[in-house]
Amino acid sequence: MQTFTRNLRSDTYRFIHSALMPIHLLVPLLGAGIFLLYYNTSRWDEILKVIAYLQALALVFPFLTGIIVVMASEQELNAGGFQLMLAWPGKRQTPHFSKLSVLLLFGLLACVVAVCGFGVVFTATGNTLLPMSLFWQAALLLFLGNMPLYLLEYLLSFSLGKGIGLGLGLIGSLLSALLITGLGDGIWPFLPWGMATRYCTILVEANTKGLAFLEASGVKTSLAVFAVYCLVLLSVLFLWSNRWEGRKDGTE
Repeated sequence: MQTFTRNLRSDTYRFIHSALMPIHLLVPLLGAGIFLLYYNTSRWDEILKVIAYLQALALVFPFLTGIIVVMASEQELNAGGFQLMLAWPGKRQTPHFSKLSVLLLFGLLACVVAVCGFGVVFTATGNTLLPMSLFWQAALLLFLGNMPLYLLEYLLSFSLGKGIGLGLGLIGSLLSALLITGLGDGIWPFLPWGMATRYCTILVEANTKGLAFLEASGVKTSLAVFAVYCLVLLSVLFLWSNRWEGRKDGTE
């Protein structure tokens, strides 16, 4: 545990002093700012504005996740060909789970900044139909819905390279866009790329209708599938990291 904590501190320090920190703060703030400026002159219904913003976040998140995980992978590759991870004393899983933990923590931070930052300004400018607590819930659901994608991106980026990682991120965003339409009805609970978009939409609609989020169609099934995805991917990561030997520079 002490080794993991030490590794966690080291990864956090390195992330803070790299381009990963500005990406997790500035990109969410920029996105929120653009939408808020547009909504200031838009005649859209208040509820539709929030749904559209949350869906836009959920759609772009898979691609951003791909970029962020690839950047973390390339950071280690450029630091002596993953030697900092391969030469770490103790269990081989430690540096991987430490780095993944930091990535997830930064991802949660980005969700809170993007959703709650938007919510604070949106509410302060006279939009009061939705409580601030909903934005906190939406931030958490946005993060949870994308957790399996972090795990999958991590495995593919560190084992196969940045080309696969970025490609998966782009395809994931396209799939998210399809699954939010009628094409995704009935199948979205079984695909991780459709969870975040549907969660956020259902949350807002349930709030406006006075319904319980968990009672909405597909939610309980999706949460069960989400748990299975995370359990399987974490198990694969545990087994894979014990045999991982890095990859050569230039491997895509």
